[in-house]
Amino acid sequence: MTQIKFDFGHPSADGIADLAGEKIHVVPTERFRNGSRIVVRDSFEVRLDEHGTATVTVPPTDGTFAYEVTVGESEDTWRFVRCVQVPDSTSVLNFSDLVEVDSTTLTPVGTGNPLADIDQSDVDWAIQFINS
Repeated sequence: MTQIKFDFGHPSADGIADLAGEKIHVVPTERFRNGSRIVVRDSFEVRLDEHGTATVTVPPTDGTFAYEVTVGESEDTWRFVRCVQVPDSTSVLNFSDLVEVDSTTLTPVGTGNPLADIDQSDVDWAIQFINS
């Protein structure tokens, strides 16, 4: 099991204030296995404390599911949803540090342009197969 710490604030005239009392909604993207137990796709909520923080304990993701986390209610203009991978960890992980993934493909989002990472060795490898 992995612990995730949520820590949220909002802008105020004095800088950043604690986002106290708001609900965080957590639901896995699919049912999953935890040992021999099948865990159904159900959700839970946690409320942020007076400092805008809360910590939850969840099974780590395994590539077959992720967690969809909703912060705020539907009427809140600042409401947002993130779908994240949760690694197996004995340390408490910050929600802000978790890798965001696409909810349908479970592949990381916002990683930039994969073509920008191509170097000459990749070009040489491709030409080798084109010419053979």
